[in-house]
Amino acid sequence: MIRKKINQAKKLVSDWVAFRELNSYDPPTSQNNLLVNFENPQLYHRFFYLLLKFYKISGYNIYYPLSFSKFRNLRNKDQYLALIVREKNFLSVNKNKLPDQFIEINDQMFSADYFSHYFEQNNRVSDAFHIPMSFHPLMYHKEIWNMKVKTDRKRLNSVFCYGNFDQKAYSEIEKTDFKVIPRTELLSFFKEKQQFLSINSREEIIEGNSDLNEKFTFAIKENFQIEMREIRELLSYFNFYLCCPGVVMPLCHNVVEAMSVGTIPLIEKEYAEVMYPHLENNVNAIIFEGLENLEKIVSEEIFNLPEDEIIKMRQNALAYYNEFLSPINVVTAANQNIKEKNTIYLQAEHRSIRFKDYRFYV
Repeated sequence: MIRKKINQAKKLVSDWVAFRELNSYDPPTSQNNLLVNFENPQLYHRFFYLLLKFYKISGYNIYYPLSFSKFRNLRNKDQYLALIVREKNFLSVNKNKLPDQFIEINDQMFSADYFSHYFEQNNRVSDAFHIPMSFHPLMYHKEIWNMKVKTDRKRLNSVFCYGNFDQKAYSEIEKTDFKVIPRTELLSFFKEKQQFLSINSREEIIEGNSDLNEKFTFAIKENFQIEMREIRELLSYFNFYLCCPGVVMPLCHNVVEAMSVGTIPLIEKEYAEVMYPHLENNVNAIIFEGLENLEKIVSEEIFNLPEDEIIKMRQNALAYYNEFLSPINVVTAANQNIKEKNTIYLQAEHRSIRFKDYRFYV
């Protein structure tokens, strides 16, 4: 009991020192300033950090007036949300330092009902903006999101896929109203193919081994976990990337990472249609509908596409990333929608998902 109280006291002192440091931080003079006036950022978890990080990347000073108790709440719970007060010189918590000119965001402007248009309005979207999916948060936190990658290299005419395929975690999506094929089922589908290959090292890719050509190449986490700083480079060696859905929704950060280096998504229709604007078949993606259609595509079509068509789709995938998914253009679009007073939809993980048993997870 005594040790617990000592640890609590140490934690309190540590938090107070960190709070005082933020309170004294005076951002450099800028015309680009963001006032954050959110009572419940916890609703959005990592996606709230990503929103603010995109503003930071875009050259904005961020001001988020906080009490000490609210600061502690943000600092010591969700690991990604905590980054807004743990990253050095990320924001100022002192309201007295707020400049005269700023853009404000608050709870009322945003909605966590991210997929309502898809389920209720036949995916017709007007007077609204969906903050898109992004890289994994740590790629921005570690400042490796924009590492230079050679995108015009000679590529393997193969389908690549990487990540976690834990059966228990990734069967959760079957409890939702989404009809996408779970990633574990996609893995089983490809494992039955003669061209399936599970790799164990980055060297198997970067050495340009022709044995990887026209293969379904998987980097399964339990066999080979790719270092985060190497993800985009390794993606750039392939023409195609199999976009597997996330834990409880189709969207997953892998699709953004792939498109950022011009690797063409092989993606299910429902997944492609919860990206805004939607991905287009044979334009910036290869879109399949169910396993039967996927079978036809991978056995008869994908490796027989003319090289000039592949190059064009790669260029279009990269152009889509630059226009709609890059941090600066996301911020530009968000600011325009703020100006027009449109609803801005921001993901809130489980709280954004329509479950079969009840409307929202709470």
